Amino acid sequence: MVTVMAPATSANLGPGFDFLGLALELYNFVHFTPANEWTVTAEGYGAEQLVGRKDLLVCQAIERVYAESGHPFRGGKVHLENRIPEVGGLGSSASAIVGGLVAANSYLGEPFSKEQLLVLATEIEGHPDNVAPAIFGGLVGVLPESATGRHTVLEIPFPEELHVVLGIPQLRVATKEARQLLPAQVTMEEAIFNLAHTGVLVGACFSNRTELLRLAMRDKLHQDRRSVLIPGFHSVLAEAYRQGAMGVALSGSGPTIIAFCPSERQQAVGEGMVAAFAAHNLKAQWLSVAVNREGYRVL
Repeated sequence: MVTVMAPATSANLGPGFDFLGLALELYNFVHFTPANEWTVTAEGYGAEQLVGRKDLLVCQAIERVYAESGHPFRGGKVHLENRIPEVGGLGSSASAIVGGLVAANSYLGEPFSKEQLLVLATEIEGHPDNVAPAIFGGLVGVLPESATGRHTVLEIPFPEELHVVLGIPQLRVATKEARQLLPAQVTMEEAIFNLAHTGVLVGACFSNRTELLRLAMRDKLHQDRRSVLIPGFHSVLAEAYRQGAMGVALSGSGPTIIAFCPSERQQAVGEGMVAAFAAHNLKAQWLSVAVNREGYRVL
């Protein structure tokens, strides 16, 4: 049996739409053993919807590795431990895909490199900004190259002194629904704004200029458009900053909000976000998590 810990991830981080992603120390576990037929069991978040299904992303990923490596496949016994909240914005689908790919790849003696796994994961997921940090760890930027089928991964140092606080409301936002709110075209002003702010965000991380994060993490492409799905979105961001956060953004397509703050402000920021959601009749929880700096782990 192979067991894989696949981390949660937060994509975009404000202006870095479909480019930036951050891996977090919050995991789903995939336990895999080849068998003559599919058997799927699960515990944790969403378990009741997963048991017995063989069309899951994790199963597709396992089958893909076998097919691409030329190994015959009959089935597998999979047990899922889901510890990543399903509400949205924490890369649970990327965790499933990476967990399945890595489990099969490890069992078969690692026929594929991390770079090759990223290509497979992106083909299944449709975009690389969650699967890349789940594979490589830390904060990364990804340039997909459709002509060659390869991806360039930029590993960006995340400031050591910052902690991650997640504000997680009891609200489900489907990624597909959130993407449908985005226009097919944006203005030149919006494009330039996000290009400039993404550059400042990446530069701030490389130079450890954490005081620039509040400015750098502004966005004009997706957050305001998606905020209509999240009651109190702007109030939550404002309260997180009021309580001492250095940078705050929508995590992926939401509804989770991610905040970066000094150690001593974690509780205040977390409780502030929960209170701001409550003011808009949304129950929420907050979590303090570390940055995962190595990606998946095979146990």
